[in-house]
Amino acid sequence: MNTSDWTSDRLNEPLMIRAVGEGPPRYASTTEKPVEFFSVVDDYGDVTGYLWICDADDAADFERRLVNRGLNSDIFWAGKLRGTKARGLSPAQAVQELAAEPGRPFDGHIVLESKTVAATVAAVRELAAEGWKPPKQPVPPLGYRPDPPITDEQREAATAGTGWLYKVDEGYDPSTRVPSRAVEGAWQVVNPRAALVRFWHNPAYGSAPATATATGEAHPLPPLRAGRRPAGRALLDWLEDPQAPRLCRVAGSSGSGRTHLLSWLAAACPADNPRTGRRVHASLCADGLTVRSATWLLATRLGVIARTPTDLMEALQDGIPRVLVITDLDRAGGDLLPGMPERIAVELLTPLLQVPWLRLLVETAEGTPAAAALHAAAPGAAVLDLDDPRWTDRERFTTWCTGLGGYPVAAAQVYPSPGLAQLAARTSAGAGLDPQAPPADRASALAGAWWTALPDELRPAVRTLATAGEPVTLATWAALPDTGGAEAVHRAAGYLPPPADGRTWRLRPDQLAPQVAAGAPPVDHAALVGRITAGLPRTDQGRPDPAGTAPDWLGLLLRHAVRAGAAEQFLTDPEFLVHADAPAVTAALDHAEAAAGQQGELAEAWHLAGPVIAGTAEPAARAAALHAWLAGRDQESADRLAARSGQDWRARWSYPAEDERVHRAAPGAGPFAGLLAVALGRAVGFIEIETGQNSRKTGPFRPRDRWMADLACGDDGGVYVLDRKGVVTSVPLGGDPGPPTDAAEGVPKDVDNGVSAMATLGGDEGRLLAVGDGGGGVLYAQVDVGRILKPDQPLHQGRVNSLDLTRTDGGVLVVSGGADGRVWSWMHGRPPMQDPIDARDCPVTAVAVAGTPEGLLIGSAWADGLVRLRRWGAAPTVVDLRLGLPAGSLVIDPGGLVCLALPEGVLGLTLG
Repeated sequence: MNTSDWTSDRLNEPLMIRAVGEGPPRYASTTEKPVEFFSVVDDYGDVTGYLWICDADDAADFERRLVNRGLNSDIFWAGKLRGTKARGLSPAQAVQELAAEPGRPFDGHIVLESKTVAATVAAVRELAAEGWKPPKQPVPPLGYRPDPPITDEQREAATAGTGWLYKVDEGYDPSTRVPSRAVEGAWQVVNPRAALVRFWHNPAYGSAPATATATGEAHPLPPLRAGRRPAGRALLDWLEDPQAPRLCRVAGSSGSGRTHLLSWLAAACPADNPRTGRRVHASLCADGLTVRSATWLLATRLGVIARTPTDLMEALQDGIPRVLVITDLDRAGGDLLPGMPERIAVELLTPLLQVPWLRLLVETAEGTPAAAALHAAAPGAAVLDLDDPRWTDRERFTTWCTGLGGYPVAAAQVYPSPGLAQLAARTSAGAGLDPQAPPADRASALAGAWWTALPDELRPAVRTLATAGEPVTLATWAALPDTGGAEAVHRAAGYLPPPADGRTWRLRPDQLAPQVAAGAPPVDHAALVGRITAGLPRTDQGRPDPAGTAPDWLGLLLRHAVRAGAAEQFLTDPEFLVHADAPAVTAALDHAEAAAGQQGELAEAWHLAGPVIAGTAEPAARAAALHAWLAGRDQESADRLAARSGQDWRARWSYPAEDERVHRAAPGAGPFAGLLAVALGRAVGFIEIETGQNSRKTGPFRPRDRWMADLACGDDGGVYVLDRKGVVTSVPLGGDPGPPTDAAEGVPKDVDNGVSAMATLGGDEGRLLAVGDGGGGVLYAQVDVGRILKPDQPLHQGRVNSLDLTRTDGGVLVVSGGADGRVWSWMHGRPPMQDPIDARDCPVTAVAVAGTPEGLLIGSAWADGLVRLRRWGAAPTVVDLRLGLPAGSLVIDPGGLVCLALPEGVLGLTLG
């Protein structure tokens, strides 16, 4: 399916309009004299219009009957009249010649026997308009707001920046903190080459100001030691100050306590803090992460689903104020991907800094590429540098140092660095540090003194920890080769500052690792991989057993395999991937992609399933998601993963969207039965439901509105597109020899709250069209007889987002899902349901229903990515799936095949 956003330089050239002459000869189009006129009838016996003539004034024209659906008949007859005029025929001669021709099926032919005289042309025009009523304009769905126009200057500004530009009320600066009620929304540049822009309306725009921040029942603050109360107070003040910059960067040298301070803040300010001004909504440690894994994990912490930074931006256009904390940014990517901190700052954090209702606290040292990128994105950001003495109370710091235990600490020599103080308390000889020296120089001197004082028998254990290159648990550290055993590791741990997170150990401050590695032979990563692999549990067949190994141990093995150039054996093993540490797998795959410039099917499936993988540690859930995206592409791996997942469903095929996004899907009908219409990028094309392959029956087409609200197909072979304004348009794709069908003819024009969703159903029993509206109402129309049926009361509170219908049990069953999170069913003439089929605190994005050989099957999808399939019958079944981003559409084939249209692509699956 070709969906590229074609553009040309000629589209930007000035339109030059030049007069080239008087044009072809034409009959006069009006006269004051009486006229003769003739009926024009199509092949179905309907009068399409009237052709009138007046020889005296050399006048002739065609008046189309407005009630007729032959919209192009006037164009056809105008062309015929120009042709006869060009040959010099009089109007009367033209009628005789044209009446001898057969005409065209939809445009009609002249009936000479219908000749009539009218006193004026106006009388003919009145006759042509007889019976016609101006069509009612569709009512936009409740809550619809038109997109504001964008100027060329604004478009250029958005394109030159992050691709996002916010529209705020007068008097506000979008680069500063702006209340969400004053932000109308944001323009998103979807395709710079095609100048394609989408506007995201802010649902909180124009809302009442928030109530005053509570000041009494605040969450109790945990203790903040080492004299860091001034720094803690500064962060609390930044949170509560409505005029403070949206970005606060916490800087300082290694050991200055940056991570500890931000971890304290996250604990002190939970997302449910009664004091609303003191809330941290998500905290993310970037150590070892990539852009992909950081996006997945941050979205999970925020309770949304996102695969890319763009997905995350789109998910956060809800006007909800949030505070995000990012720690250890400088350690992102590890030594495998040294440029990753800057990439995360540019590709993920910089766009987030454009959102007026988001605030970010980011830990990164001064002078790093990541810090420079953040400064470029937010030049006015607040910076809290923990090397600055004003953020550490000297007296309290000194008191804290005396309570560290171990060896006496000269507080003045290590002030204001808690990390240096902790290391000094474990250094027997002391270091005699110069208090006036920069913190990094003091850290290097102290690291040398500590290493010199460390007992020789413990040095192998510490060198092994340095070799690990990442934080490890005490058990993992002890299991590494050449540590000297668990006892040596426990003793060595007593000489190190305690872990920042309470469980994983690394050499801190950063100056310690180079000191330990100095003079030691280079790490033989290949040998280390071999020794770690040899120690893995084994299956009955003697192969390494990932299922019996801790995920972080597998992650450590994988990182060393990447360094040794031996990672392929692990990255192509589905069993290894579903059990290993997910950030380690993602980093290894990103490293392989950067080196090779491409990725295999398993790697692509991992990236497609990323949001699911980040949200669960369950190998079965990971295996289920991966097998779905591999179905039909790497079937051997898909089958292995399906067996590993133990799920009661199987994916039959997958159709990745690659560089485009899937918006909607609908079952084909009429001549396109057995196909699936898929709105992919700017085009709508067809794939075969049974195989997931592109169909050759018809090519793709481009609807008028890329951001369609819904999609359906009719028995006439047309595709019906519902736009956000509640207007239905159709594209006839052939197949029906009859007249073209107006897709909107079955849609009631007087839906009070505007059409927000639609579905069609054909068959020998007549055509049905179901409609949901912006106020929660549902109805369906029997199109062939013009009958409309609906429940007595709206089924939903708020907008209907999706609906479907099927014939069952002697009636028509309508299933609908709404913004209220509920899924309802309704049948005309039956008692109403007392309870919904499903109800969750999350908007429904798609529903589907169909009778299958195993029983009635209902599918529902919600905005948090959950898909639930309910099957009634002899063996009732409920299956929950999470396969990626929220499904925009669900389709159930009569044979029981379920098609999920996710933004990443389309999946076809069946229940077991």
